[in-house]
Amino acid sequence: MKDKDNQPPDNEDCMEIDEKIYQDILEFIDRNDNYLITAHMNADGDAYGAALAMAYFLQQMSKNYDIVFHDQEKEEKYSYLWGWDTILSYRENWPASYDAAILVDVPSKDRIGNPAGLLPTPEFCLKIDHHPIEEDFARLDLVDTAASSTCQLVYEVLSRSDIPFDHDLAVLLFSGIMYDTGRFSFSNTRCRDFEIAAQLSVYDVNPSEIANHLFFSNSVESYKVIGYGLSNMETYLDGKVCVISLPYEIMKKAVDLDIEELTNYSLAVKDVEVGLFIRQVEPNFVKVSFRSKGRVDVNKVARMFGGGGHIHAAGCRTNSDPEVLKQKIIREIQNQLK
Repeated sequence: MKDKDNQPPDNEDCMEIDEKIYQDILEFIDRNDNYLITAHMNADGDAYGAALAMAYFLQQMSKNYDIVFHDQEKEEKYSYLWGWDTILSYRENWPASYDAAILVDVPSKDRIGNPAGLLPTPEFCLKIDHHPIEEDFARLDLVDTAASSTCQLVYEVLSRSDIPFDHDLAVLLFSGIMYDTGRFSFSNTRCRDFEIAAQLSVYDVNPSEIANHLFFSNSVESYKVIGYGLSNMETYLDGKVCVISLPYEIMKKAVDLDIEELTNYSLAVKDVEVGLFIRQVEPNFVKVSFRSKGRVDVNKVARMFGGGGHIHAAGCRTNSDPEVLKQKIIREIQNQLK
């Protein structure tokens, strides 16, 4: 829809995407109104960036929309993003209904949480995601598992539209890409991410400021909990698996603290191939984050326990005793390492 000079460079790193899908998405957005925008539970930097970028686009198109997350508390560290204050938390007896929906960074309805009950029929749902498909719940989708982030895919869509880019939109997309690539250091980082980052930087994006918001704004209390996790880390399978665990008595004091960096620390130990961050959020409810250097597909492991994600990064949430769950997970990892 834009002239040739404004088209993004060829995307050699990711899957071959038919240009028609971008046109179909833009036409879908043009012909519908009154949108629901949502993402996965426990929204992260990519989910925030992608959802808000789509909201920015809808606003430019004079469309009506609500951004509704399952999460009851918005993460303060994302408050620098355009539109953060307009995100709504789902509540019972939701007063609105929607003609169409845009789902970002989410592979299945289960991962959406309660806002899934607000979705219109699949014919009026658009999904943009980089996770392996777990459920076909949108008639129109743009899914590329080789993409670093959903924000990368949102960029591909919006750069083919007629809306002008500016600082606010550039910060949204840059933030999501930076978050999901771990400051452009994770194994999912591709040449395309640097190309997009360079183009977004034209709009006075400050990478240092964004990195500080996303990664370096923890409280002293958060670092004390992180320190507890590091001082109690364990290794298994001859040092190939590193586990960082937080018991319930620690987690109940850390409800509002940003401690997710422990997930990455679990893989930072020399010779470790798989890292696990296990936190007991309730006496019999456990959340696990998985990281892998590549030999183990942690998406497959996580799906054994009702979760999912990517080959190198995944997660699950389940009712279980943390020690019992840990041993089961380690056995599944051992099976893949054979």
